[in-house]
Amino acid sequence: MHNNVSSVSSPLDVAATHHKINVDILTTSAFLRSLPNVGEVVLDTMPQSIISVLAMAAGARIAYLANYSLCQKYGLEYVEASKAAGVQPLCFSTTERDVFITPRVEAGFERLATKAERIKLRTPDNYLNGRANISWVSLSELTLPLLDGMNKSVQKHRPLISGKVSNSSVESIISWCEKYGYFPLTNLLEPLNASSASGYCWFVPNNTLLKSVRALLAADNEVAEFSCSLPKFAQQFWPELTESSDKLAKQTKDYITHARRWYYLDKLVNIGMYPIETDGTNYWRWVGSKGVRLFIPLRAIGFYTVKFNVFSVADGMKRVGLKCFLNGVLKKDLDASAGSEIAINHFTESEGELVELFIVPQTSVQVFDRALNVSISDLAVYWKGEVL
Repeated sequence: MHNNVSSVSSPLDVAATHHKINVDILTTSAFLRSLPNVGEVVLDTMPQSIISVLAMAAGARIAYLANYSLCQKYGLEYVEASKAAGVQPLCFSTTERDVFITPRVEAGFERLATKAERIKLRTPDNYLNGRANISWVSLSELTLPLLDGMNKSVQKHRPLISGKVSNSSVESIISWCEKYGYFPLTNLLEPLNASSASGYCWFVPNNTLLKSVRALLAADNEVAEFSCSLPKFAQQFWPELTESSDKLAKQTKDYITHARRWYYLDKLVNIGMYPIETDGTNYWRWVGSKGVRLFIPLRAIGFYTVKFNVFSVADGMKRVGLKCFLNGVLKKDLDASAGSEIAINHFTESEGELVELFIVPQTSVQVFDRALNVSISDLAVYWKGEVL
């Protein structure tokens, strides 16, 4: 996609004209590259989110924390699915207690005997106490009570902190940053102030880190005219972020060049899929008879296309009716066969949205101890900005 920019803009502004997710990718990559001796990163986001993939490419040790609201909404099956994907049954909170998630009748009477799962609610300081090298704490939302709950960790580790800040919290959070010597910035590296709209922010612990990030992102440069593709623009303005030979640069370049994110089925947080299978070349997972819920993080505002392939249908079936819902809204109602590609367009209106894709088969056949219908593969999200 080619965009023309006639007014003077920053390079990050140009990236945002293609899609705002590019700003998230580039700023995250720049911060990770600038952190000295990347250690542990604490995320309360999904495994396989873009920021977690970039952190892994940078060599970070990642601790995934659970999303308590989703645990409450979807119950025991969601907790079990999260644990299977490597998420700890622990959430940051301003108060400490243990909550037990118990089986629900609607999950089937056979599930009522399943053991309840404990979710630990802990203050950040309690959880981070005793850890040696915390480089970055990324939370879905930053509030003053939660920041006050990590005062000791902030003084000990001086980690980079990021997350969404609501407009109503801006003034109190700016005061907190001033007290602890942090630079509060928006995603475009502009100073956070009382008039800032709600959005993703970065709290930078020192000026050295900030200078490095600004240099990597060419934040002080101005672009008067721009008409080339974003990958070529990246070569000119962000060469170290996209052209270096390490894993972080290769992953950053892949996102910027192809404008899509693949998801590995074996580590996908889901409710309703059978374990992954392979023939040595291809990988697929069968959808259960009650359908499958897939949880896909879409961090930036904008248009996306969620795509997946129907790898196969159960023996004796040629086509299977599928209904596909995004956040409860029916998006597709079709008959699918082996090889079908299903694409669903979606516009994300708020930063940090977690989309629930619910794929419901209309019929299944019993194959030994499993009720089978379709298997899926090649799940990906594209952000080229297709119009709905």
